[in-house]
Amino acid sequence: MSQVIFVTGAPYARGLAQAHACPEMVGAVREALRARLAEVALDTPTSRDFLAAQCAWTEQHAPEAMAEIAGIADGFSLSPDVVFAFLHANILADLAAATATADGCSAFARDGVVAKNRDVPAGLAPLQRLFVLRDPAWGGRSVLALGSLGAPGAWSSGMNSDGLALADTHIPTADHGPGMLRYLLMNRLLATCSRVKEALAAIAALPHAGGGALVLADATGAAAAVELRHGRVDIEQSAWVARTNHYTTAADRLPPVAHSAARLAVLRDLVASGATAETILAYGGPGEALCRPASDAAPTIAGAIWDTGALSARIAFGPPAAAPWRGFSLFAGEWRETRGQEPEKERN
Repeated sequence: MSQVIFVTGAPYARGLAQAHACPEMVGAVREALRARLAEVALDTPTSRDFLAAQCAWTEQHAPEAMAEIAGIADGFSLSPDVVFAFLHANILADLAAATATADGCSAFARDGVVAKNRDVPAGLAPLQRLFVLRDPAWGGRSVLALGSLGAPGAWSSGMNSDGLALADTHIPTADHGPGMLRYLLMNRLLATCSRVKEALAAIAALPHAGGGALVLADATGAAAAVELRHGRVDIEQSAWVARTNHYTTAADRLPPVAHSAARLAVLRDLVASGATAETILAYGGPGEALCRPASDAAPTIAGAIWDTGALSARIAFGPPAAAPWRGFSLFAGEWRETRGQEPEKERN
């Protein structure tokens, strides 16, 4: 089973290519999407009204995303409505105030590097893939992204060939409404932006569906964190930024993941200390672990380190405390796996 798949073409073709690249996973993807939707309230007036309004907004303002969703649906023999609802499952849980098993994740940006631990229910691990994405409309730009089969490419983190990198963390919120879904936003930013400044302008120009945060960095060393709600967007620009699973600017009516605040304190201390990204993502204690154990409701299933200056990535396809790091770099316009790539050095 290849953990890296190449997806080329217009949005519909890229969506369809997922199933063509991994035909042995068609049944697993269908089962995973339907299992996740069984956990949330789909058939309530609140859910139906939100999905209808959100679908209408996305069709008008993000037709490329709807085309990719249609390709994914056709490839995995699902209704586009099922895939669309699956991508909004965390929002549907928020609307029902049922966030007990929400995703985790810890992410930071420093010195042109974006790093993230991906903490999600363990059942998603078999669907995880590293995508190499290309589209003729991107003017030669390409994207390397960590995500999952059944969802648009950058469903966790990624970097484009111009050296813009980003990662997200889930944050429950009571403030949702029609607007750009975070996962679709991530893909648009990587497809259209080269620098953090451009990405922040694009974010500011849009209404958002709400929920979660992004951390971003680029090859100039710029770094930013963005906290997304439907009614407000909060931006921090600093030498380094870090986020877990709660809002740092203003509290929300919905409670965050229980260990989020303690985990953010640990993460900030480690980032400020100059520890390497590998060391930070593998941290298991004392205090709250950043590499979450298998017993956690949302264990760490991967670590990703995106180096915008070197146009290279290091990916652990498993918990960074145990899984080996694999290197990927851009050579002559092509993303390739590297051997013996040197890890980041400790900062003095």
